[in-house]
Amino acid sequence: MAQHIRDLVTALIRRMQSSQISGLKSSLLLIFARLVHMSVPLVEQFVDLLASIPAEGYRNSFAYLMSEWTRHQGEVQGVYQIKVTATALALLLLTRHVELGNVNVQGHLIKSQAGITTRSRAKLMPDQWTVMLLPAKILALLADALLEIQEQVDGDNEDSDWEEVQNGDAGDDEDLLYSADITSQNRPTYEYLDAMAKAFSKDQEDDYDDELLSGADPLNEINLVNYLVETLAKFSESDRPYFEHLFQNLTKPQQNAIELVLKGRRT
Repeated sequence: MAQHIRDLVTALIRRMQSSQISGLKSSLLLIFARLVHMSVPLVEQFVDLLASIPAEGYRNSFAYLMSEWTRHQGEVQGVYQIKVTATALALLLLTRHVELGNVNVQGHLIKSQAGITTRSRAKLMPDQWTVMLLPAKILALLADALLEIQEQVDGDNEDSDWEEVQNGDAGDDEDLLYSADITSQNRPTYEYLDAMAKAFSKDQEDDYDDELLSGADPLNEINLVNYLVETLAKFSESDRPYFEHLFQNLTKPQQNAIELVLKGRRT
């Protein structure tokens, strides 16, 4: 990696560590995600670069970055931003770099049995989280992205006029969602994945900020669903026992989301 990239990464890490503003951290994460994409096909070298830069309180800058990234990924807003960050995480997972296995990050929230949490109780008893290996957490975040898209598809189905669909009077989107919903109850298909992709992309025209930010960026043309499905398929096929080991760390909904798309790909 060129020296100016190293200097840029060092400055970004320092800025992130000095900031307490969640929105700023999300913006910095988007820059790191673009750097991951820019490093293709040498993503491993970008991981090496991050691992070679110190970070206060952490093993190295890679450990710090991934700790923050995995904690804040769920807060990323905007179609373009989600596409860039989610696909960058997928690229990192596919490297299977040894450094990923050296990093532990925040896992699942441990539900309290103490009843209603008041403000005073929250101060005395802050949220408790499990600890997960980074590859398992990335897998969970990719599953969460699929779950969010699936929820949009389900929401569209609930709002559809089923009588018109059955009579063939509805538009193409409703027809596709209807056929996907029926078949997904038995055997997931590519039609269901396409419906998910349409639901995710539908809001792009209404998101002015995304349009300004993405501009002519080719990453904005990525079909996120297809990208995630291909990533999960490639990752699971490259080392099935390792995939199964990580898979056990996911919640049941996350597992179901991944199983759904992988079965759909095989049909």
